[in-house]
Amino acid sequence: MLKHIAVRLRKFHHGQLAFDLNKSTVVNAAIEKRDPALKNLIEGLINRGMEYTVDGCELYWFQIEDDHPISHYQPLNEVEVIFESDWFEKKKDSFRHMSGARYFDASAGLADEFEIKDQARKIAYHLDSAA
Repeated sequence: MLKHIAVRLRKFHHGQLAFDLNKSTVVNAAIEKRDPALKNLIEGLINRGMEYTVDGCELYWFQIEDDHPISHYQPLNEVEVIFESDWFEKKKDSFRHMSGARYFDASAGLADEFEIKDQARKIAYHLDSAA
């Protein structure tokens, strides 16, 4: 199953290491740079209180593929947001015909479907092979 996932990391390459250890394949990285709807969703999350940096860890977006359900990732402290890529594509199809402020409002409004985690939490992850 394809998923979009935003994780808190000290270094970008820690994401690849963590997904490898989790038997997940990174299909795409830094996907927010190429997807205007995802950029707007992130803006909506930020407007709702999500921080760029938490406990010295930046937010990185990946598209991954594996057999784990969403519920496997949601409780992980370093995971900020996760959703099925198919869900996101269906949502984008519903407002693809819009433009300007209407497009932004529709895509940023998707942020309301997610709970913002405590932004003062400690992000304490450990990777044996992390540099």
